Amino acid sequence: MIDVGKEKPSFNFNTYVVEKANFVNKALDDAVSVKNPPMIHEAMRYSLLVGGKRVGPMLCIAACEVVGDNQSAALPTACVVEMIHTMSLIHDNLDFSKHSDVQFVI
Repeated sequence: MIDVGKEKPSFNFNTYVVEKANFVNKALDDAVSVKNPPMIHEAMRYSLLVGGKRVGPMLCIAACEVVGDNQSAALPTACVVEMIHTMSLIHDNLDFSKHSDVQFVI
């Protein structure tokens, strides 16, 4: 029998997404600090920390929480997902490789 008198715990999706994005942003900030040579690390930080929805890391953390673990267990993987996503965006925007007459084979 269903008890209609009990209220379900509320879940606010927007709040959840913002909380996870902030959690991942803090971890990314800690993971990519400015070191020598500073110009390279500053460029890396700019590309990675410029903002975004952090959907990939949020889904990674959510999957971890669904199976009963906490977000800290998924944090390293969530950060890697965002780092790879950022790298792919940068790589896609490298015009020299799209319009070159010379193809590089590795």
